[in-house]
Amino acid sequence: GLVGSEMCIRDRLYRYLLPNWKEVKSVYLAGLTIAGWMWSGKTILSRKIARTIEEHMEEEGKSFLYVEGRRQRDVINYFEENKDEVKVDYLFLTYDDAGRFYLSRESTKKEVREEIKDWLEIRHIFEEYGFKGILCTCFNIQRFELLDKTIRNSPVVLFKSLISHDPKDLKLLSRMLGRRRFKFLRAVTSLMYFGTLSRDPEVLEVFHELKIDPRSLDRNSVKRFAVGLFADGSRKIIDFGSGVEKPRNFVSVEVQEDDNDFSSIDYESKKAVLFYCSVVSQHVGLKERELMKLLRSVGLKFRTKTLSNVWSKAGEKLKEVHLEF
Repeated sequence: GLVGSEMCIRDRLYRYLLPNWKEVKSVYLAGLTIAGWMWSGKTILSRKIARTIEEHMEEEGKSFLYVEGRRQRDVINYFEENKDEVKVDYLFLTYDDAGRFYLSRESTKKEVREEIKDWLEIRHIFEEYGFKGILCTCFNIQRFELLDKTIRNSPVVLFKSLISHDPKDLKLLSRMLGRRRFKFLRAVTSLMYFGTLSRDPEVLEVFHELKIDPRSLDRNSVKRFAVGLFADGSRKIIDFGSGVEKPRNFVSVEVQEDDNDFSSIDYESKKAVLFYCSVVSQHVGLKERELMKLLRSVGLKFRTKTLSNVWSKAGEKLKEVHLEF
């Protein structure tokens, strides 16, 4: 059908985000993209979806954690320092205002490339932390096409508004959404930003199917709607219902602007510094875990696996040097 009723745990979106637990063998990855202009309710929607999942997890007797940040590097650093936090059954990661760090036009920049590489390895990163369960990543972006292509083509995309004056954009979105959904989203956008209610018969027919009187809606309450695109080819207008409540198990991770952050240098330079530290440490009898603790105590940030790999190579190099002498 064209529309979906007010979202409940049995609907397509939640069937995707909450698979059968028998299918969860290690890290089960789910991906979600929410696109819409500023003030269209993207952050509220990601929290609302997470809260619905959290309630279901509570009913199942399972644990849940919602983490909201801007950049994956900061989220990973948070879990490096708080590894007990991954001992949950469901981890929902939201990258809000993703355009700041994941713009498609900046994908050739070193920092953006590193962020995307980390995202491509996210399952393996959390496997290293000992996580076993469902891991959902949600990216909120103002314009769908601005998000890096690797990330934006997630199994589920939710459109919250339709604002564009570019004929090419409008043509693309019309093809993606379908004519009636396109017209409906434009009508929602008009009411949201201009307070203007559409009188288009097709739009009014959709509201009738949703069993909602459009005259009862205002600039805020109309934010309950989104158009969902699913990887199986289906497309639906979704009513997420009224009410705003963020997850109870909620963590906010701030962007860490740190000159000592290893992520600000390229990967090879990072490994070179860690290699030198590893050689010196092994020469004086310092253990790997002690070096890791020492480097992080002065604010240096890096992945545990990166240091472990470099540590092993440093040990091999030291053996070669000893054999030569």
